[in-house]
Amino acid sequence: MSTGLAERNVESKLNMKDWNKLERSGRLMKRNEARMLIKPEHTNRDVYIIKKGSVAIYHADNMETPLAVLGANDVLGNRSIFVHENLYAKTITNVELIQLDQASYRALYLSYPELAIKLTTELSRLKLIIDFPERTANSFMKQVKSGIQNWVNKTTGKKGRYCHNC
Repeated sequence: MSTGLAERNVESKLNMKDWNKLERSGRLMKRNEARMLIKPEHTNRDVYIIKKGSVAIYHADNMETPLAVLGANDVLGNRSIFVHENLYAKTITNVELIQLDQASYRALYLSYPELAIKLTTELSRLKLIIDFPERTANSFMKQVKSGIQNWVNKTTGKKGRYCHNC
């Protein structure tokens, strides 16, 4: 995408068993449209899993254009993304989230390590998307196609390079 906007909600990452574990481990919360969910000055290290609705991530320098738009099954939180950054999370629609504070995330990690790894992986993916917006799927595919075309152009005109009989 030309704006660098990353839309990540491609497929369901969490299954029904995962949601049951999350609901037992965390706290269900609801937020109305256009409410700040996370501000840079927040000191909490909570992790949020979006059950319904959409949340946008903004940089403090540009509160008009979101860096990422997250939807159902996406994960966000202070744990890796909002540390020492001027980033905000704001609800776009009414949302339902599961909130895991530091203690409940630690307990989840001990009780359900495979689920905790899924959440950590999703947090890492979001961090990459925010830090390197040029590496989104569309631009990555353009880079791959361009690289393949360059390789084809370079190798087609070199006779004899790999074959001594040519």
